[in-house]
Amino acid sequence: MSETASCARSAPLKLSQLQNFCKRDPAGYKDDYDAQSRRLTSLVGILLLSPNADPSPSLVELIQFMAAVSSSSYKGEESDRVAALLMELLVGTSNSASSSSSATSAATESAATIPLLQSTLPLAALQLHRDIRKACVSALILMRNKGAVPPLRLLQSFFQLMAVVPDKNLRESLYHHIVNDIRNINKNGKKDEKLNRTIQSFFHRIVAASANESTAGAEDSPTDYAAKRAVQMICDLYRRNVWNDERSVHILATAAASPNASVASRALRFFLNIEEAMALDKQNSETNEWEGIDNINLHLHSKKTKGKQRLIEKQIRNRKKKQNAREHGIIANREDKGVEASKKLFPAIELLHDPQGLVETILKRVKSSGSNTYKFEVKMLMLNFVTRVVGNHELILLPLYPLLQRYMGGHQRDVTAILAYSVQSCHQYVPPEEIYGILKTIAHNFITERCSEEQMAVGINAVRSICARVPSVLSTEEDETDGDGREISSSWDVEAFTRDLAGYAKHKDRSISIAGRGWVNFIREVHPSLLQGKDRGLVGAGLHKAGERPLRYGEVRAALGVEGADLLVAYEASKKRKEKGGKKNSDGSDSEGDDDSESGWVEMNDGEEGGDDESESGWVEMKDEEDESDEEAPDLVLLGDDEEGKEEEDVDGEKGDTVDYSKLSKKERAKMQQEVSSTRIFTASEFAKMHKLVARQQQARRDPRLAAKLKRAIAKGEEFDDISDSDSDDSDDEDIHIKGAVNTTDIMADAKRKRMSKAEKLEKIIEGRVKFENKERAGGSTNTEKKRKKNFAMSKFSFDARKKIGEKTTAKMGRKQERSKLDGGGRDAKKRRRKF
Repeated sequence: MSETASCARSAPLKLSQLQNFCKRDPAGYKDDYDAQSRRLTSLVGILLLSPNADPSPSLVELIQFMAAVSSSSYKGEESDRVAALLMELLVGTSNSASSSSSATSAATESAATIPLLQSTLPLAALQLHRDIRKACVSALILMRNKGAVPPLRLLQSFFQLMAVVPDKNLRESLYHHIVNDIRNINKNGKKDEKLNRTIQSFFHRIVAASANESTAGAEDSPTDYAAKRAVQMICDLYRRNVWNDERSVHILATAAASPNASVASRALRFFLNIEEAMALDKQNSETNEWEGIDNINLHLHSKKTKGKQRLIEKQIRNRKKKQNAREHGIIANREDKGVEASKKLFPAIELLHDPQGLVETILKRVKSSGSNTYKFEVKMLMLNFVTRVVGNHELILLPLYPLLQRYMGGHQRDVTAILAYSVQSCHQYVPPEEIYGILKTIAHNFITERCSEEQMAVGINAVRSICARVPSVLSTEEDETDGDGREISSSWDVEAFTRDLAGYAKHKDRSISIAGRGWVNFIREVHPSLLQGKDRGLVGAGLHKAGERPLRYGEVRAALGVEGADLLVAYEASKKRKEKGGKKNSDGSDSEGDDDSESGWVEMNDGEEGGDDESESGWVEMKDEEDESDEEAPDLVLLGDDEEGKEEEDVDGEKGDTVDYSKLSKKERAKMQQEVSSTRIFTASEFAKMHKLVARQQQARRDPRLAAKLKRAIAKGEEFDDISDSDSDDSDDEDIHIKGAVNTTDIMADAKRKRMSKAEKLEKIIEGRVKFENKERAGGSTNTEKKRKKNFAMSKFSFDARKKIGEKTTAKMGRKQERSKLDGGGRDAKKRRRKF
């Protein structure tokens, strides 16, 4: 025995002192530790005989002592024995026996060795005093944090306690321990896949057992409560990017199909809101990180030392480095807005294994449940999830659309949300016959004169959104025509329906007129032939002349190559010609007119205004006599022996591309696009350039003015001058738009959208008040603030106050008389002469 131990034996030791000595000299104080261990065993045995009795005051301290010492100084068999004793005290003898049998083989545990969750506990465990139960849980958590107990050994016991014990604080501590323990297992990018699969299998068995045992509308059982906790844990771990794999999504999909409303609603809310929550978390973390780096204490009012100066310089370098990284990240992700940005947020709906079977199960439960089975909010949640999955995965679920029509009453509760769900469920593969019923129901219940203005505006916006997702409902059969040669539909009169809604663009109510103009603008771009000539406008007239119409159901336009590849080749050829022309002009050998004449291109003109200027540049525009509009590009004629667009020899002896891309037909452009796409590998910057060129071409197709401007630019050889070489997008849309999600504010009336609630008004008022009271600048108050706070008795005779109040009436009259005398005597000069 060591000298420290012999000295300590002379006086009785407290447990805190003995804990310190055991850590310093485990072998020397092994006998004292064994004595305390035997004491704990006897006290636990006495407590199990009478759990209702008040526990010994020293038992809580003894439990903490044994857990701390056994997990640090005597780790191994002794720590396993203490953990088994505490589990026996918590959950009973039968449950702890199965856990202790698998303690030595914790590294090789699998899902098959974990028993099913027992929904009951022995009477002694249920009647245990709350202080003793809390001390045992704290001791087991301490041993787990020190690595003395494997995680799977505690998992089942803690879930049993959460499911049965009515202590709320204890349940919260157990929940946070399990979540933090799983996070610590997978921290720093090191994930234990084998352990994760085992824990996920245990969670899945709990959720599946709850789904099999529970019935719709029944009270929650302990298994249902454990399933709710398991679902909540998985949602939390998924949001923290710990478990964002397919296995976690499969567990949540099983929970979404559960008959228990509480379990199902938690899983459904996760699927519907996880992208926005993760985007908000990411934004907040980046903002907090940047604010912490941006705030640098420059020590402007403190003593300057070399150490402080080095620290300031280091912080400034770190801030500059982070700022550059932040700017590069913003530029790299500038084009990934909207739906593209939401794809990087681990969308859970996209990871569903069997979305068709899941939505069919949930839809069947909604249709077969009575009015008292589920609350209306839960049914709305189910419909929201079903329509979102149908829209994201483009599923065919025909029984869904008649069900939605049942809820489309004018006085239905949350009818705006029902209309938003109807828009979510529409995609290009839905048969138009199913959409016709929804459009007719909306038209009969909302777009009538008996409805209010807000209902009519919401109905028109909903119809526009549905037709935008399923444009095939606006297409007509080409084989059936009426007497005037107009195309008609076999199911309903699309043209009459379209023109009827277009008439609301001139309604007296503002919200209805805005919705009607939105409908007219939509039809102008999709199918302008359905509108009357006076309603087509400039854009609609141009698209009508171009033959714009939506694709019929099942019709697909096959792509022959990368869209915009031909425009990219034309852009590069134009840029190359300009570079060569600039080099020649800088050498002084050629002029701009000589370059044009040598390249073999001349723009033919018929002698109108500006012909002298255009002839000097070497271009002559040829205008067709039959075409009086400026919507077509000018014809360019190649002068010389080679008129078929072959390659010629340049001045430098190199071959240059002299193909006129503006003169090529659609077939030639498609052939060139296919050839370029199959023989070239495009970079990211080239894809961005093609995106710009295609967007400009589509905009010119819609706007005749822009088409005429582009034609004049082609004639001058400046077709691509307005295209910058930078790949950045000028879009300022920073919002995250989740794919397939439709917000109710998107289809609400415009006047309703601008109206704020009382809470929003109060929040805005408080925000302005705080901004006014808290100065945003350094230093004292300004002269204006001092003048505003100055006592009135001191400032009422000031020049500003007298100027504001004005002079007295008598003073005004006196000054007026003096002015009149100076002008020439006042009224005496205006006396009439008497006649004699």
